[in-house]
Amino acid sequence: MVTKGHDFPAVTLVGVLLAESSLYLDDYRAAERTFSLITQVIGRAGRSKLPGRAVIQTYTPENINLGFACRQDYESFFENEIANRRAFTFPPFCDIAQITLSSADEAELSSTVLRLADYIRTVSRERFPDVPLLMFGPFEAPVYRVNDKYRMRVVCKCKLGRRTRELFADVMGAFTRGVSRRVTVSIDLNPNSI
Repeated sequence: MVTKGHDFPAVTLVGVLLAESSLYLDDYRAAERTFSLITQVIGRAGRSKLPGRAVIQTYTPENINLGFACRQDYESFFENEIANRRAFTFPPFCDIAQITLSSADEAELSSTVLRLADYIRTVSRERFPDVPLLMFGPFEAPVYRVNDKYRMRVVCKCKLGRRTRELFADVMGAFTRGVSRRVTVSIDLNPNSI
């Protein structure tokens, strides 16, 4: 509640427990989200005439991103994060396409997602050799089962353009026509989380 921008003028002390817990999520934006959350919390203390303090509890005080957040050092955080994203080819240096499949039938889902990965490799090589594409997966979604449906996905790093969109249109058209109605296929371009 404190991080959502509410102004409580008498707050003079804020605390963050397990500050590193969100750093180790399976998402390239984890450091950015952790930095943002901690700097927002720190900014809630001492907003009136009374001085404020922030206490950050962590098992990894040596983590560079936590240090940037505690010091509210936006420029150093940005320089470090943008260098990491460039080195590992993450946005803004690429786009991401996440294709998610779900089904109540786990065996059918597994075989379908393997066929999808093979289809993407084949169509990319044979019909779209001009489209640079790095494919990862298939693998289970972070939350593998939701509402009695299993979920798996394939993630592709690419540069979105006309030809790349044609490739994914082919996948969502030609491939999905041969998929059982018991399997749902969806694509998310530049998803908010991976």
